[in-house]
Amino acid sequence: MPGTAYKPMVGMVLLACLAGGCTKGLEARTKPAAAHPEEPAVPAHISGTIAEYAMLVGGTDLAVQGYGLVAGLGTNGSREVPAYLKDYFSQLFRKSGALSARSGEGGLSSRVILGDPDTAVVDVYGVIPPGAPSGTRFDVFVTAAAETQTRSLDGGVLLMQAEMYLAVPESMVGRRSRVLAEAEGTVLVNPFLDPDNTDDLPKLRQGRIVGGGRSLGPRPIRLQLFRGDYQLCGLIQRRINERFGPRRVAVAKDDSTIDVSVPQQYGEDYEQFLRLLMHLPVRQAVGNWENKAREIAEAMESSAANHEELSLVWEAIGKQVVPTVRKFYGSASPSAAFYAARTGMRLGDADAVPVVVDFARKDGSSLQLVAIEELGRHSRTAKAVAALRELLDSDNQLVRIAAYESLVKVGDAARITRVPVKDQFDLDVVQCTGQPVIYVSQSLQQRIVLFGGDIPVHRPVFFKAPEEVVVISAAGAEDKLTAYRKVPGTSKYSDTFQVDPTVRALVELLGTLPRPAGKADVFGLGLTYGQVVSVLYKMCKTGDIPAEFRLQVLPEVGRIYRAAPIAGRPDMPGQ
Repeated sequence: MPGTAYKPMVGMVLLACLAGGCTKGLEARTKPAAAHPEEPAVPAHISGTIAEYAMLVGGTDLAVQGYGLVAGLGTNGSREVPAYLKDYFSQLFRKSGALSARSGEGGLSSRVILGDPDTAVVDVYGVIPPGAPSGTRFDVFVTAAAETQTRSLDGGVLLMQAEMYLAVPESMVGRRSRVLAEAEGTVLVNPFLDPDNTDDLPKLRQGRIVGGGRSLGPRPIRLQLFRGDYQLCGLIQRRINERFGPRRVAVAKDDSTIDVSVPQQYGEDYEQFLRLLMHLPVRQAVGNWENKAREIAEAMESSAANHEELSLVWEAIGKQVVPTVRKFYGSASPSAAFYAARTGMRLGDADAVPVVVDFARKDGSSLQLVAIEELGRHSRTAKAVAALRELLDSDNQLVRIAAYESLVKVGDAARITRVPVKDQFDLDVVQCTGQPVIYVSQSLQQRIVLFGGDIPVHRPVFFKAPEEVVVISAAGAEDKLTAYRKVPGTSKYSDTFQVDPTVRALVELLGTLPRPAGKADVFGLGLTYGQVVSVLYKMCKTGDIPAEFRLQVLPEVGRIYRAAPIAGRPDMPGQ
């Protein structure tokens, strides 16, 4: 518990004279007193801040779970339904109106749908982030129910929104809280799995729905003081509202609890707000904040200092610390220089921007990716945008991807063309030099990125995905690509289409949903996001597409406190 180790301890020495004579008593009195262990010093980034006096309640991840029905599996699903879920799904079908919408009067019953091998009952899991406002999107994990014989979830779609409840131990299955979130979307199965490898078969029963979860209410946040104190509680409330106003952000409820709401300006970066909240110095009189700023400056001089944590205290104090922070832009310590400049840039100091830009361009630096990410926060800085565009041509694929992500955040499309694959995912084409790369997102947003413009598909080519999910061919070196697919769960085949021999055109064809029957110009094979990703990976592996395939590494769970400065993006692909 932050701060508890640094509270003053009240000790009491009890002297006793044991029976046995005056000599023993004299020895007892003349022996030097045992030295008391010194209390550990309060770290500078905690001392005097909210973290010394209170802990954050509701500032942790909230695990949620539920059950769903995945459809579109052909014959890879299963007819089994765990007994304890039969009534649940019957009620869910009635509640959602899925049966009437699907079949009309006298149509299919829930028993028939659940017994179709095209469907599979799945367990659904997710984590709602701390402080998340209502409607926050999060990733969802699905796995085929243990009692079923489902072979693969590849190509599956949640048939209806799955309700998600507070996660409970296995011994409490059947007990449910109110509905906290809903899940929907297509299932992405790891494209690296090999259906012919028996070790991979169990993993085909697992997948994720990228950004498929949606919270139905805000996550309440509360500060809990370690010790009740009306005066201190009121002071902390006042400091939070002074720093993060103008609206009332903190409301003291009694002598030890303060309700906190996320300010509007931090709505899309609420985790950053929580970090600043806990690093906010409590006493802000002129002399106090100046003393705290100098104390942080002294601590920054140490090579062993946690420069990121210290810089957050500066940032929490506000713009008045910029003159103090600016002195560190040229520090001999790269870590101190970067985090000081990051603080200055966040607080609006234009002199800090060139320092962060230099770190973003510094190949081999452990701070390069962090600097690139930071530039993505500042859309109005021309120098930052220019540097990010330049880094798209880097030989380091991690740098290129990080620069792209930051350019997307700032909304710069000078070298990025977005091609929405309607109702499915986004396709971004990045104009840059260097080896072509296909980068695939698997967290929060379904997105395929082509680095290198219109990447060609080698011809002649013949590619057939497992179970004829799609067949792609071109007989001659000058021919267009021809593609068709087998309709899941049937022996029928789709129409055959021809497209230009580029990855961009191929992805659009694969991912576009076919128009309703009877309409002219039917186009699209309707593969799910996960299926398109799998096709691209396999075609890169066989050399049919001359590009490196990169799958986004899943982000780590965000934490309010970090043990060490970030050395790189946790959601960047590994080398």
